[in-house]
Amino acid sequence: MTIDMTHGPPLRLLVRFSWPLLVGNVIQMAYSLADMVIVGRLLGEHALAAVGGVGSTLFAVLGFVFGITAGVSVLTAQRFGAGDPRGVRISVGTGVWVSAAIAAAVTVGCWLGTDAILRLLRTPADVFPLAHEYLAISFLGTPCMVFFNFQSATLRALGDSRTPLFFLAGASLLNVVLDVLFIKVFGMGVAGAAWATNAAILASALTCLLAVTRRLPELRLRPEDWRPRWRMACRQLAVALPMGLQFSVTALGAMVLQTAINSFGVAQMAGMTAARGVENVACQVPVALGQAMATYAAQNYGAGRLGRIRAGVRASVVVVFAVGVAMTALALLFGDCFVAAFLSERAPEMLAVGRRMLWVTAPFFVPLGLIFIFRNTLQGIGRSMLPMLAGVVEMAMRAGVALGLLRLLGVNAVYWGDPAAWVGAAALLLAAYCVYSRGWPHEREPEPCP
Repeated sequence: MTIDMTHGPPLRLLVRFSWPLLVGNVIQMAYSLADMVIVGRLLGEHALAAVGGVGSTLFAVLGFVFGITAGVSVLTAQRFGAGDPRGVRISVGTGVWVSAAIAAAVTVGCWLGTDAILRLLRTPADVFPLAHEYLAISFLGTPCMVFFNFQSATLRALGDSRTPLFFLAGASLLNVVLDVLFIKVFGMGVAGAAWATNAAILASALTCLLAVTRRLPELRLRPEDWRPRWRMACRQLAVALPMGLQFSVTALGAMVLQTAINSFGVAQMAGMTAARGVENVACQVPVALGQAMATYAAQNYGAGRLGRIRAGVRASVVVVFAVGVAMTALALLFGDCFVAAFLSERAPEMLAVGRRMLWVTAPFFVPLGLIFIFRNTLQGIGRSMLPMLAGVVEMAMRAGVALGLLRLLGVNAVYWGDPAAWVGAAALLLAAYCVYSRGWPHEREPEPCP
């Protein structure tokens, strides 16, 4: 069911739109964490370190193509908000070609460069073969991820956040079943975890395509809609490329951080992998609310209702502050329980690593949440260059603190890399939003279709 977010109370619309995103993000995170939990329990700490050690690399690559699919859908949301069904179809048809071309190039390039990537990360020799196997197979699944994410982003652009949830839930359940089947029954090791994720996402994408084309007439493209419009493609790329690069630049900072972590051995790799799993849980509400703000801002920007964007941002900031404080308290009180879920009882050193990292990062969950609100709002109005620059700041601060203070603080410098990056990026995005929104009229005429 599509939702027109240009009318009605902003907070109610955002909550209605974001709760399926929250559930979907938790499910998506769950089957990602399932890989780590199942691998750690069934294959041991070396396998867990191998899977966790390439997480930042996968985030860089998959984050790039995710940013591309989200970026091309911004114009779709703006045309939907402007009440332009033909513009919606043209945007979707052109977006298919743009997403497919970039996905193909990324898949081939990354798969061929797997060995070089792991060497740049200084992956320890004792986990290198496992990490190589897992990463190479995961890269082959990039087109499946693009296929599904493009459909999800298009549905969100039309105000439908529920349909992707059902198919993502199915993919999650299938992924867990295939994890156990491939690893425990077929003995495929870490390769089984990677193949399970690829297969689950592909199955979900195919079934989603069949269901969506039957239910939503807005997405039944006519032959002329499939013809690439170069002007539309350029507009989409102008928004999408900075969004994709922003994800990747942010992840590059995490990769630099991972390089420093790897130099401290398997215990630090596994312990910090577990702690970051807890951080991912803590930021799920701001992530979902930020995704809702992207669609909300895009539709209202397309409709010319700029005053409603400011009202939505104010409501979202209040929610992020409340949730951030609550999640900080929970992480500090019960973080050990979550960290222990990833590790065996014979890993007290790794548990201590995860605990120490959470005590550093958890107090900064509020600025982390604000990043998602302001970044997605700016991207929704088509201003994706500044969020990309904020990603550069995030990378620089993360790497600068972690590496610059490494000799002075040792591994504790690595723990402080993330909080420094969050504070720097949040401050820049807040300033950028204030500059852009300061001169907005309450309403203006909708923009014409490019």
